[in-house]
Amino acid sequence: MKIQIVKNKYLNAVLILMLVSAIAHMAILFWIAIITANIHVLNYFDILNLGAGPSFDIPSFVFVLFLYGGILYFNEKH
Repeated sequence: MKIQIVKNKYLNAVLILMLVSAIAHMAILFWIAIITANIHVLNYFDILNLGAGPSFDIPSFVFVLFLYGGILYFNEKH
């Protein structure tokens, strides 16, 4: 399997490392959310220490959806 994000092989390896680490991190968070029945662990702002508590859950999920949409939009441009 060859994944090429950028042409520089060293930068490409770092980006793949970051992607794999992020995937593992999200998988762990989803597992914790499932076994503890606590969806608040998925709060993006809490992970970044920008805000915690139920009042930040909805803005957090909206922000993640906005990021996801932005990535889809800009990825389609290429």
